[in-house]
Amino acid sequence: MLEKTLQYYEKKDYDNAEKGADEMLTGNPEFPRALFIKAVILDETGRPDKAEEYYRKAGSTSLLWLRLALQLQETDPERALRYFNKVKELDPENNLIWFNMGKIYEKIGRSDDARKCFNNISMMKEILSKLVSPLGFLIIMIAGSIAMFNRRDFGLGSLVVISGLICLVWLKRDGGRVIQMIRKKKKYAH
Repeated sequence: MLEKTLQYYEKKDYDNAEKGADEMLTGNPEFPRALFIKAVILDETGRPDKAEEYYRKAGSTSLLWLRLALQLQETDPERALRYFNKVKELDPENNLIWFNMGKIYEKIGRSDDARKCFNNISMMKEILSKLVSPLGFLIIMIAGSIAMFNRRDFGLGSLVVISGLICLVWLKRDGGRVIQMIRKKKKYAH
């Protein structure tokens, strides 16, 4: 039901989206995502006072705004920017927000705004958290697995190797994003 409601919302079919949110809330009146999407629909259809009531009931909305912005960034960049800005107000040091906002501004031809976003990315924070720390952890895992195999503890050694492979996949994904951030930051450097 949530996916269908979000699809209606994404297409700006507010009547069906609101009906879907109401159905979810009938089954579970405390469901945070249903409360949140209901609030967003009310907000976007000119009922901000009623929306505020649902936002309060939904609880912490920061992650919900972020998820909604990420969902909309390809189909509705303007609405995505509105919601990235809401998250930015709550978490102004979140590099993911700045990066995605910069990509949207770049895509819609607003180079000055893209530059501001990309220049707000803290590369040191990204490099340390997404590359150096996981790489250090991976090295420790490799050393640990070698030590375990030398002690003939093949079961635990194999588990550590598998964990290391998973860590390597995450490192590749996050490292790729860091490289994209570095390229964008260089491209739009002052």
